[in-house]
Amino acid sequence: MAQPQIHSAPRTSKLEQVAQAVRELLHQPDYDDGSAGPVLVRLAWHSAGTYCAATNTGGSNGAGMRYEREGGDPANAGLQHARAFLEPVKKKFPWITYADLWTLAAVVAIQEMGGPQINWKGGRTDFTDDNKIPPRG
Repeated sequence: MAQPQIHSAPRTSKLEQVAQAVRELLHQPDYDDGSAGPVLVRLAWHSAGTYCAATNTGGSNGAGMRYEREGGDPANAGLQHARAFLEPVKKKFPWITYADLWTLAAVVAIQEMGGPQINWKGGRTDFTDDNKIPPRG
């Protein structure tokens, strides 16, 4: 499988370590069909889908789904599994933001499931509270 294109020098080697940790957690025999890949992609998709053009809030930046205000939205049901799968990776690599971890994990999962190579660039930040989370709907 092709490795993700990671464009965040000088941390490329560190990011490859994160990507490898994600690869190692993809096999989840007790979850769904045995793969965490699809739910990791869904996590990134739903995180990006919170963007509100009117207020320029939400989106992948912020990782707002860590807060009940966003994570508890019925549209995000089941995504707590993806966040739980990734939590040990976050603990192992505390320097990466949740927002970057979630998007990188989706890129790795897509590629490991046979999808295309996706260029990825880091730099997302995490919200420190839920004040910037857009309203539901």
